[in-house]
Parts: sequence; C-alpha cells; structure tokens
Amino acid sequence: MPEGILLVFSDPGSAVSEAEYNDWYDNEHVPLRIPIPAFQSWSRWVAVDGEKPAYFALYDLTDLDAINQPPYSILPQTRSDREKDIISRIGVLDRRGYEKVDVPVPPRKGAAYDVRSPGPYISAVLMDVPPEFEEDLNKWYNEEHTELLSKAPQWVRTTRYVYRDGGVSGNDESLKPKKVPKFLALHEWTDPSIVEAEEFKAALATPWTKKVTEYATVFDKRFFKLHKTWERQ
Repeated sequence: MPEGILLVFSDPGSAVSEAEYNDWYDNEHVPLRIPIPAFQSWSRWVAVDGEKPAYFALYDLTDLDAINQPPYSILPQTRSDREKDIISRIGVLDRRGYEKVDVPVPPRKGAAYDVRSPGPYISAVLMDVPPEFEEDLNKWYNEEHTELLSKAPQWVRTTRYVYRDGGVSGNDESLKPKKVPKFLALHEWTDPSIVEAEEFKAALATPWTKKVTEYATVFDKRFFKLHKTWERQ
C-alpha cells in the first residue's frame, strides 16, 4: 500500500462563476471524500502567482491505490445534478495520483506536524529530467536542496512524489497540461516572504542547483495560499 497524494489542479474557466465554483467545491465536492478511509487530509489552495489553473486540491492518502478503487472510484456514478452541471461547464479538472518519496529532512515541528494543518503557503515544483539524471536529481534533493531550504525560518515541510496516473477533463484546452511531469516537490511555508529570504536565495544559487536546472527538461514552479481545510468528524 504505497502512501501518496491525490492532487487536483482546477479552474472554473469562463462558464462557471468563482462563487458557484467555490460553493460547489467547498460544500459538496470535497465533503464527499472525507469519509473515504484512505483519505487522511483535505485541503484547497488558491494561486497567488497569477498563473492558471487558479486552484488545487490536495488529499493525503494512506494508500495511493484507493483512487482506483471503490468507494472513491464510483463517486462519479452518484453525482448530484449540480455537480454534473458544473463539471460539464468547468474549465479544467486535472487529477494526479502521486506516490510518496522519502525525504530525509523532517518537518520543522517533527512528529507534531499534522497533515491536516499544513503551512499556509505552498510552492509546487514540477520537474522532468532525462532518465540518466534521475539519480542525481534525487541526490540533489536529499543531500543539499531540502536541507538548505529548511534553514529558512519560513520553511515548514518539504514532501516529494513521483507521478503514477491521473486524468484530465474540462472545456478549456489552454488549461490542460501537454504532459504531466514525473517529479513533484511540495514546499510548505509560513509566509510568502520566503522568496526574499537569504536562505531561499542561497538554495537556488548553488552549483548543483544550476546543474539540475540545466539538465531538467521541465522545471515548473507554482505558488499557492491555503484556501480551506476539512476535518473528519
């Protein structure tokens, strides 16, 4: 049972209002996932980088295989009329299942960290590298990059994942990815000022980081603010 996450990039597009979209997502779509045993956290995030898609939802999973099995896999069969209508008009729903990769640097709070209470800001770094550089990428994260980022006072936690499978739906082709990068890192922060932190700048300025950016075929970065979390009652 591999641990992982379900990450869903989404955007209401031009045919669904922001208010309608958020009301549906917050009060219907996410709550239907709360009772599913494999789901351990439920959070939504809104972009603060001006890029699209403008939202993503993040669910921590005890078993990544759960997204291909009931009860999650049969949720589309019981959609409400409202959900069917919104999904038929929405700009994009980009669902991605990722398997968790061990990170040697523990969260700042250590064992007290709770996945249901993530840092209020998060940066998502999506990368592809040629196969011959995958080992070097992992070493860079494990032996240098994560440790350097963790020195910043705004740092909360870094997690890493490898893409396994997913699916995309929606009406706006410009919002759909041409290809999903294999590697994902999520960095949680207390404050958006992280981009000005000297520790952050130092982590991006090392020779090893420069080497990674040179061989990476995809190096996308997104920045989001926490919109809402949920608890299982």
